[in-house]
Amino acid sequence: MYNINSEYKNFKFNKIKSGASKKIFYRLQKDNKSFILTDFNLDKKEYLNHLKIYNILKDLDISIPEIYESNDTDLFTISEDFGNLRFDKIINKEPIDKLLFHAVDSLKVINQSLQFNSDLNLPIYNYKNFEEEIMELPKYFLPYLYNNLNENVSEEYLLIWSEYFNKFDFNFSNFVHKDFNINNLILLPSKKNHLKCGIIDFQSAFWGESCWDLFSLLEDSRIFFTDEFNDHFIEHFFDKTEQNLSMKEYKMKYHFLNCSRQSRLLGRWVKLSKDLNEKWYLDFIPVTKKRMLKSINFLNNKSLNNFYYKYIFDNEF
Repeated sequence: MYNINSEYKNFKFNKIKSGASKKIFYRLQKDNKSFILTDFNLDKKEYLNHLKIYNILKDLDISIPEIYESNDTDLFTISEDFGNLRFDKIINKEPIDKLLFHAVDSLKVINQSLQFNSDLNLPIYNYKNFEEEIMELPKYFLPYLYNNLNENVSEEYLLIWSEYFNKFDFNFSNFVHKDFNINNLILLPSKKNHLKCGIIDFQSAFWGESCWDLFSLLEDSRIFFTDEFNDHFIEHFFDKTEQNLSMKEYKMKYHFLNCSRQSRLLGRWVKLSKDLNEKWYLDFIPVTKKRMLKSINFLNNKSLNNFYYKYIFDNEF
């Protein structure tokens, strides 16, 4: 099946569910040994990005799976198996504040260890990326809610966001995992402190704002866990990293980018439900809207409020 090293050939292959990912995963097992084979054949660029980001992160004081074998012809890797204790699977069994603490401290180490370096050849987030992402809401979500929506609505929406974007002094020079969600974090009980947080699926990394991975974690749209600790962790991360702005400015950026991300995700859930014929993606919509509403209320931008309360919330909260 795969041109793998002879030492793995007598292992049993068990396919792992991968959701919307283009990657295919197998758990290789024999006796008490276990490894993960990741097949990148559907996206060579993702394979190359994964190896590139791995080489950037592997020597940091964080937990990522060690790669034991990579095949540039067959586009697969064999790596360390971090097990099944994904944060989203155990969130009701483990103290959420402890899980989040380990994750935030891992982010702190990444932030402190990696400085902007153009030689690393990572993409830099910009307005074009921002526009492409937020437009998933009028492209997919609004047509899901309304029939025959006036095209001027999309123009109004983009104008509001673009004008607001230009009011911020963004600093897109921090390493961003991009998908630092609880489904990409795995509890490693045998390790100590923040190293208990195993981090996977980092191939989409870019240079962006330092708060990006923080709101990806704390405002996860796939499951509604308590946000009673959010202010504490935002302040903890802010205090432990060198931020050249005030706490108020930092939180404004946090909520602006979180709100735009949740807007994108509303469109993404509709798109995935149709493209994959998987209606359960629509179950994420209520949580996404709750995460979004909190940020909209924090930002308290008149134009943004008027649009979202008219077209998205419509007095439902």
